[in-house]
Amino acid sequence: MANAEETRRYKARNLRYKKPIAKDLNLDGIKEALWDISEACYDVQYYVDGDEETLLNALDGDEDDAYEFKMMFSDLVAECEQMQEDLRNEYIPEYFDLFFAAINRGGNMLGYDTYEHDYYGLSRCENEWANKEAVKKMKSLTKDQLIEAMQVCFGVYQAYIGLQHRYDCIKAAMDILRDENTGYLKMVRQIEELYEKANDATEGFRWTYVGWPELKEFDRLIENMPQEAWIQ
Repeated sequence: MANAEETRRYKARNLRYKKPIAKDLNLDGIKEALWDISEACYDVQYYVDGDEETLLNALDGDEDDAYEFKMMFSDLVAECEQMQEDLRNEYIPEYFDLFFAAINRGGNMLGYDTYEHDYYGLSRCENEWANKEAVKKMKSLTKDQLIEAMQVCFGVYQAYIGLQHRYDCIKAAMDILRDENTGYLKMVRQIEELYEKANDATEGFRWTYVGWPELKEFDRLIENMPQEAWIQ
């Protein structure tokens, strides 16, 4: 019995290339990516709503820019949800994944293991076999079916890549704002801590002798602050 099970497992592993999908461009992967983008946008909205002052400071106090920035994330969430809805309700050919596996020559593939009931990465040689297998299956379609597949598949691809590109752009902007403001917040906290130390050590700054190490450290930080930190 154990040998029979092992034989089935071995055969299934060696035939994974028979049911290939493109690693980075398949229907389940697209749905998961849309969900991830939506979740990331929700996180940004939560961050911004909880600290609007920081966003305004980062945008030089321009409320219109701040509103437009927040709306970009809201709009992207709405479009991701709409695309997810379209993928559930609109016609998507059953050979959607096969189509991209067929045109993904030289790209990375995943193969379905009928024993494990899951997809796994393929070796370089198996990738070639998988591509040839996908091409062979697509050739069995009629010309009308093939044209229809191209229209639908590339339509989904264009919509997805467009959303992904927009997310990458506004995420980069958000990361910059976060990094900048995180740096300012750290600087403010450091100034507060050094101020307290200097204040305690010099008895309320009554003594201004430069030899006090706490006061010297406080003065050093103030002198080396970037000019932008004073423009608020």
